[in-house]
Amino acid sequence: LLAENIFIGLTHRSDRQLEGAEGAVAMFHRFRRGFRLAARGFAGISAGTLALTGWQYYRLRTDYKPLTPPKGASQGIELPRFAPQISNKDGVQILFVGDSLVIGIGCPDRKEGPVFARHISRVAANTLRRRVSWKVIGIDGGDVNSMREKLMHDIKDAANDENPRVIAVVLMCGLNDYKRLVQEGRLPSTFKEDLRLLINNIKDSVGHQARVVLPALPVQRAPLFQPLFPMNQLLYRVAETWDYQKWLLSGEESEVVFVSEPEHYSHDDWAIDGIHPSEKGYMRWGDHIVKKLLPRLNNNESIPKRAECSSEIKPTLVD
Repeated sequence: LLAENIFIGLTHRSDRQLEGAEGAVAMFHRFRRGFRLAARGFAGISAGTLALTGWQYYRLRTDYKPLTPPKGASQGIELPRFAPQISNKDGVQILFVGDSLVIGIGCPDRKEGPVFARHISRVAANTLRRRVSWKVIGIDGGDVNSMREKLMHDIKDAANDENPRVIAVVLMCGLNDYKRLVQEGRLPSTFKEDLRLLINNIKDSVGHQARVVLPALPVQRAPLFQPLFPMNQLLYRVAETWDYQKWLLSGEESEVVFVSEPEHYSHDDWAIDGIHPSEKGYMRWGDHIVKKLLPRLNNNESIPKRAECSSEIKPTLVD
């Protein structure tokens, strides 16, 4: 009898208690149903965003009409403004290696050559008071691997004993390497090691005392991408990540300088395709790069690794 009373006491619930338990169960089921609906909603939004991004990328690739490379000289000599009779023996050389940006796509044809290389070399000649030869060695649409495969012969020729000593190599890269992430699944770490190999090959050809300059690319300021939300947000993150690899290399390799992008661009700094700079944009970019590079060239000092010069060169970091 005692056991029976205990059993009845443990199992018996009042009507109010039963209503409370049933309410709790019902609340749990409503919560679970709401969670499932929210998860489906988020999944739908993510799928929709991914689909829209893919569609924007496809339209960009199919609708974009590339500009033709400008015609003109690919090499030249700049003399200091106030010392035109300077000896040829005092001359030095700057190489401009890379993709369509060093070729000068976005500019009109100029018999004298791309304004980007000419402007940097002219400023260098006036500051150093030396004769500065320049040469553009580029490949339209090239990534770091194709540059290493197709441009090294010309780089070696430019650095032979008959030509002035190479004091700097401005290396423009990364824009076409973004595509390899989608097309081939090449990760940022792969880009970094491919770029390291290209830099070492260049140094072996021109001399390890030459400065290799790695400019950041101002992708976020390019007018073509700005209205393409949400694709542009993904592209900006990719661009930051790839530039971050350049910054890392500036801390791991000697005589390598990372130069952050200019802070300000205006609408007329861009060519009609919305990706490449105009002549004015190239000059603005060249001014920004040469101001970072010239103090070290002028003093002929060794460029430290990133840890010692990070106060001067601040890249856009990735979280």
